[in-house]
Amino acid sequence: MKNPQPFKKALWAFPTVLIFGYIVYMQLKMAGPDPDEFKVQIERIEEREDVLMIFGSVENLTSKDWNSIGIEVEFYDSNGDFIDETSGLGSGLRVLKGYQTENFKLSEPLAFLRIENYSETKSKVVNGYRN
Repeated sequence: MKNPQPFKKALWAFPTVLIFGYIVYMQLKMAGPDPDEFKVQIERIEEREDVLMIFGSVENLTSKDWNSIGIEVEFYDSNGDFIDETSGLGSGLRVLKGYQTENFKLSEPLAFLRIENYSETKSKVVNGYRN
């Protein structure tokens, strides 16, 4: 009779390989977006009572679909010095399909921001997950 040990070892290795493969797959799937894969534009910023409203658009420059896209907007003064920032899930951005552009709106209570003298904004995608 042949030695059954190699078969038993292979049998134990199979679930380990499956589990490891699943972990790697989920890490790749859950990896956040690369900000360079998106183009974010701020169209306008308005103060409405005690809330700052930020309107803009985000373009997905890849074929990947993304869910729950988070946008960060940084505020700078005329010297280029950082003042403050805000971020959030853009309304209307539940799913951003590949090569698609969608409008978004962020709102932030003015009590949490110190942006009285800003002259420039920079924006980027900071989080999300793939379908």
